[in-house]
Amino acid sequence: MKIQKLMVVILFAAIAIAAACSSAVETPKQANVASPAGAPSADSQTYRSVGVVKAVDVAAGKVTVDHEDIPGYMAPMEMNEPVADPALLTQVKPGDKVEFEILREGSKVKYTKFNKIGEVALTSAKDIYVANCAECHGDKGQGADKGIPLTSGHALDHTEADFIKTVTDGKSKKKYKEMPAFRDKLTPEQIKEVVRFVREDIQKGLKRNEGHKH
Repeated sequence: MKIQKLMVVILFAAIAIAAACSSAVETPKQANVASPAGAPSADSQTYRSVGVVKAVDVAAGKVTVDHEDIPGYMAPMEMNEPVADPALLTQVKPGDKVEFEILREGSKVKYTKFNKIGEVALTSAKDIYVANCAECHGDKGQGADKGIPLTSGHALDHTEADFIKTVTDGKSKKKYKEMPAFRDKLTPEQIKEVVRFVREDIQKGLKRNEGHKH
């Protein structure tokens, strides 16, 4: 009987020790592994489509594309979004027809690839201005390092005929870079249209002093 009691005591002691060891060991927790720096997040998606480049805003790092349907994401429309790499800004220009790729991460979208597949003739006066004049005179005519503002100063002193002649033949500038001639790049009709856009849209509501000699 003594031996049996001793065995029972030993058994209970062994059970108690095993329980204590078990409670001391923590259950491993699942580690939170961060995504590598620069890697797309888990909810990112890539889409592809075709469109025509309408504008390239180097200062803002954005490109405007008038695109066809983007399967699974967006109906045809004009989209102005940033680029993932500034080098993409030099790969396209207004009038280029491109295959493009965008990366969507949550509510943010950016262009990640352009592949030029053709060119489309610019027909609207605004498109002609953006493609040929905005780089020097600003997208709203505010002026830039390369060209004078069209919304103030001497630009308001010129007649329509002055503008047409300057755009056609070019002009040397003392302060700014030389104004190139567009006679070989734009048709007479396109020159008239872009001059009309400058005078009727960009300079709309501004007081002119046409015929002023300077």
